[in-house]
Amino acid sequence: MKPSRISTKLKVTGGLLSLMIFLIIGLTVAMNERSKKDSLIINIAGKQRMLTQKMSKEIFFLRHRDGYDFRAFDAAIELFGNNLNDLRFGNEDRGIYGPQNDVVKKKLDEVYGKWEPFLAQLQKVKNEIISVRSDKEILSRQIENMLAISDRVVQEMVRKNFKGEYINMSGRQRMLTQRMGLFLERYLRTDNQEDYLLFTAAKALYNQTLKEFLEDENFKADDEFYALLKLTQKHWIDFENYLMNLLKIEDSINSSIAYIYQNNVKLLDAMDEAVWLYTEYSEQKNQLFLNTLYLAAIVALIVILYAFTVTKDMLNNIDRFVERAKQLATTTTVNPEVVAASDKMEVELQEASSYLQTYVNKVSKAMSSSEKAIKEAENAIIKLQSLSEEVDEALKDLQLDEDTKDKLDQSMNQTEDVAIESSESLLHVTKMLQKLKDNLHTISQNTPPSKPM
Repeated sequence: MKPSRISTKLKVTGGLLSLMIFLIIGLTVAMNERSKKDSLIINIAGKQRMLTQKMSKEIFFLRHRDGYDFRAFDAAIELFGNNLNDLRFGNEDRGIYGPQNDVVKKKLDEVYGKWEPFLAQLQKVKNEIISVRSDKEILSRQIENMLAISDRVVQEMVRKNFKGEYINMSGRQRMLTQRMGLFLERYLRTDNQEDYLLFTAAKALYNQTLKEFLEDENFKADDEFYALLKLTQKHWIDFENYLMNLLKIEDSINSSIAYIYQNNVKLLDAMDEAVWLYTEYSEQKNQLFLNTLYLAAIVALIVILYAFTVTKDMLNNIDRFVERAKQLATTTTVNPEVVAASDKMEVELQEASSYLQTYVNKVSKAMSSSEKAIKEAENAIIKLQSLSEEVDEALKDLQLDEDTKDKLDQSMNQTEDVAIESSESLLHVTKMLQKLKDNLHTISQNTPPSKPM
């Protein structure tokens, strides 16, 4: 429904324009804030990819060095876990919102499904590396103990004057002890398969030689020496169990390392897909914001055109009203219809026109009454003059004394004076009305026309 008052039109157009301005500003601010949060989330999700590589790199590095500093490794694990939890469930303190659609949620759940076993393997490798570290520290002492008892066997063979072949084989046992320690230590440090093969060959030869010694009848005949061989066998079994435990832990570490190597890429790919999903969602959301801004701009343009049309219509009505007022000021005939307002004009102009019509009607009636009274006064004066002449003629014919005649003359003169004064008063009123009309005309001519807004 089209407003009919100027104030209503101004309030409607001003309100619509203000609403569109606040709407556009609100959308812009909301888009900027949302873009900041999207950038933060995409940055965190992208950092997760780096953390998968950092954790793998750290565990590989710790696997093949003598010193053990797990601070960077533990920090990477903790940061990855916290970030993943924030991405899945949101974190208001960090300004992170949860997944906004099912696609992102499912992908993050998939990442979490890969992360749990991956984390278990990382912790397993860490614990095994720590356990191997303590074993490595006593490996050299174990080798020294085995070397010492092997040397006692050689010295006893020399002292008991056994055959040179036995002494040579016993001396080789000392060398094999050192070779086993050397190649095992290198294998644990470098994971070189050649070192492992050399270690197993040395171990097998040592074990075979010791077995031959224990089965030799010459050694069995010497109770003292055979007791030494039995003691050597006992040390060897403990040493072999120690070595095999190290190898078992090493195999477990290698298995976990292989798992990490294979699944690191899978975890990385899943996290990379999540980053792209966040990026696509952010782009779609930004495009939606832009489309909304475009729509708001179009609506704002429509509102501006509406405001321009309404303003132009009001100015045209005001110009027509002023033009009619000028016609009233310049016309010689007072016509109330000149200032009559159209029904299409605003209420304020119709009210002003109504008041002006009422005033014009009153002025018109007053002027008409004045002109009528002047004419009647003029007629009365003429009749009085005629009557006065007739009375003068009649008085001449009558035989009256001078006093009576003077009194009659005075009465007639007074009557004429009253008629003349009344006529002059009516003429004065008419002149005042005409002067009022001229003043209104002057004001209208000296007032500059209103300019369009």
